[in-house]
Amino acid sequence: MPALLPANDVSRRASERRSTQVPPSSAEEQLTLYCLAHAGGSATPYRLWESFVPRGCRVVPLELPGHGTRLREPLDEDLDQLVAGLLPTVRSADTERFAIFGHSFGSILGFELSRQLCRLGTPPRALLVAGRNSPTGTLSHRPMHELTDDQLITELAHYGGLPAELLAVPELLRAYLPAIRHDLRLTETYTRSPGPAMRVPLTVYAGRRDKLIELPQVFEWAHETTAEFQMSVLSSGHFLLDEEEFRTMLAARLRRLIHTSEPAPAAEPAHTTSLAPSGL
Repeated sequence: MPALLPANDVSRRASERRSTQVPPSSAEEQLTLYCLAHAGGSATPYRLWESFVPRGCRVVPLELPGHGTRLREPLDEDLDQLVAGLLPTVRSADTERFAIFGHSFGSILGFELSRQLCRLGTPPRALLVAGRNSPTGTLSHRPMHELTDDQLITELAHYGGLPAELLAVPELLRAYLPAIRHDLRLTETYTRSPGPAMRVPLTVYAGRRDKLIELPQVFEWAHETTAEFQMSVLSSGHFLLDEEEFRTMLAARLRRLIHTSEPAPAAEPAHTTSLAPSGL
């Protein structure tokens, strides 16, 4: 496990290549951001992101079976089934420029979805994740998916793993518990399958007060890409998505994805690590 670097933001380039700024055309100004929620989460909050993402970015929340507006549907058994269900939506436009964002459980799901898209020859323009140790990291909490309902609620509240608005409505919270428990089981029993790192730029956001992660393990996400890697540490806890600090950083990152032309990765990239002045 690497020692934590003494800076909030870490950037690594896959070789000494530089991104090239180009004047955006109407086609290049379009980027679709597919969004995946935390354990038990709904896609609904992501619909509000249109208010702060840059012009040219289209936000598409991905609702999972048994969650949110699809609450009455049966839950998928495993990550492979979830990925298979998401692929037709994400691959619906072969020429579409898109990126994937995932929070907590959604980080692992987004990672596996990105890996499958790479295998199919349609990789995302970038993967952005938040609030989760790396795919090869260990849990920073004791497993919770087999606890009783009351124990599960207590533990999630202790770790800051539930939105405050959900904790405030017990009857609503209990309606979401099956989906929360299901997603916790998937993320707590997850093991990364063998395979190479992706040639996809990867951006990671972490909250310094997040009790569900450990910053050195979050930094291990760097091993999952041979392209550009960036990590930003915020002052928040686990639910950082509503924080102005996070939204400012995300908007800047998306703006760069929209307006920057990335050269194709080299066959055998040479890795370099440097400190970045910002969280872009």
